[in-house]
Amino acid sequence: PYVATIEQQVGRAELGEDTWGPHRSEFHVELKADASVDQTEAEDALRQILARYPGLQTEVVTFLGDRISESLTGETADIAIKIFGDQLDALDGVAHRVTGALAGTQGIADLQFKAESGTPTFALHLDAAALAASGLKIQDVLDAVQTNYAGTTVGQTYAGIRAVNVTLLLPESARNRPELLSSLMIASPFGPVPLSQVARIVPTQTRYTVAHDGGQRFVSITFNVVGRGLQATVDDAKAKVATLKLPPGVYAEFSGAAAAQTASRNQLLLYTAFALVLIGMILFISFHWRANTWLVLINLPFSLIGSVAAIALMGAGLSVGAMVGLVTVFGVSARNAILLLAHYEHLVEVEGAPWNADTVLRGAQERLVPILMTAAVTALGLMPLAIGLHQPGQEIEGPMAVTVLGGLLSSTLLNLVVLPALAERFGGPSPRESESEEVAA
Repeated sequence: PYVATIEQQVGRAELGEDTWGPHRSEFHVELKADASVDQTEAEDALRQILARYPGLQTEVVTFLGDRISESLTGETADIAIKIFGDQLDALDGVAHRVTGALAGTQGIADLQFKAESGTPTFALHLDAAALAASGLKIQDVLDAVQTNYAGTTVGQTYAGIRAVNVTLLLPESARNRPELLSSLMIASPFGPVPLSQVARIVPTQTRYTVAHDGGQRFVSITFNVVGRGLQATVDDAKAKVATLKLPPGVYAEFSGAAAAQTASRNQLLLYTAFALVLIGMILFISFHWRANTWLVLINLPFSLIGSVAAIALMGAGLSVGAMVGLVTVFGVSARNAILLLAHYEHLVEVEGAPWNADTVLRGAQERLVPILMTAAVTALGLMPLAIGLHQPGQEIEGPMAVTVLGGLLSSTLLNLVVLPALAERFGGPSPRESESEEVAA
């Protein structure tokens, strides 16, 4: 009931960016443009359908998630565990052990080890004596096989103004019959020679690809995270992998969304600390009452209480969208606090109101409407995104909206209730500032 269209891609185009073979396929599923469609339910339904087909390794990812994961790890899943080492067979064995250890872990879905070994192939063992007797060189045989099965461009023709390569190769019916390989004729100075006369054809197995990262060989184990926090799931996976005894020279490395999230969080903390220092310096210069600077800075962490609670209720962890929401709430809360405290300074210094509880209450009442309007307009704008949290394409905007809404709730209450109380207790003009004002008067 969720699906609008489906298309399938098998293998890759000749000049495609994906280095896949015909053993891999993608189904591009477009969901209906319906607000009632729950993306998580649709993904679970697709997983149940795919689970009915034995022998398949499958994963369900969104288009955006696919692109983000590929840019982080080269894989399409959220998390990739790379097993590094020199011996490929040993890496395969370790990968199977890691996959078995992670099976059944809460939050892990689409767990798979994409083994590249066991790819069927034909090996040509050339007979040097037979080649010499036929007047052939090794390159002659290789060129003939290349031309007949992979094709060789021999010229160009034109379709209108478009140049089209002319490629020479065997018909598809002959290329798809491996038993005919031995009868492939090789042109020699003494006439055509069958391939079986100069080479021994042996069926064997090899690897489809040998992946490298930083000059080291590795194999990948991938999985997605469903129904649980990303970082908590990865921590459990790391703990289970750490209990395995790996061969000498073999080690595991986690990469993907969790590592990127940790790096982003560390960067955010660094930039936030730098921003707080700059904000403090600007406020210290701008405010006439020195205590107001500290009141703004103390108010900011408390204003994020609602955002943290919203993130915890979502159960999705500190995603990119959630971090953007935290920064947004940080700015809105700082703005409201600055406007309220600056209004207190205006009431006392410009209008001549005494600094007491009545002035604090009056200032809060006069700033009530602007602060509520700011929160209300922002909340109304983000409400549709929050309601569509689990809709397709809302991987970033949904968590951001929920985070901002939770933060607006707590920051508005704190700015209107807690901050005035703190301002009355710790704010106001200092005795020295009051005396200078009286002298000036």
